[in-house]
Amino acid sequence: FFTQDFRISPLATVEQLITTHDEHYVQRYLNGKMTELENRNIGFPWSLQHVNRTLSSVGGTVAAALSAWEKYCKRHELIQKKKHNRQGSFEDTTHLCWSAHVAGGTHHAFKDYGEGFCIFSDIAVAANVLLQKYPAPALIQQSNNHTQKNQLST
Repeated sequence: FFTQDFRISPLATVEQLITTHDEHYVQRYLNGKMTELENRNIGFPWSLQHVNRTLSSVGGTVAAALSAWEKYCKRHELIQKKKHNRQGSFEDTTHLCWSAHVAGGTHHAFKDYGEGFCIFSDIAVAANVLLQKYPAPALIQQSNNHTQKNQLST
């Protein structure tokens, strides 16, 4: 049941980003059309390398969320089959399905602007993509270096 792997973060798509952020804002950022004041508010100068890093950060969080949910669903289905067929003893380990993204945590971004070194809110994008793909209850929890917890549940 326990596996460990490291993956290269995929780049987030525009379709994923606009589940959470204003499409005009997304396009302005991706195409380098932000004002100097907007870039200063974000904390980074615009560059193509930073666009790729930003898309990788969001894409990795989306991939981690999808991976954890898919593992949970597979494990839950397997456990339900074992219960139904009464196949010996087993431990319910569905609660152990998790994944992480070390470059994530960009929680200071808003729908149509960024700030605090955050362009897009990777956690909100991941939650919205997950809910769009699997419209079922989900919980995404983040602990950051300020020991706060941000939660989204449906």
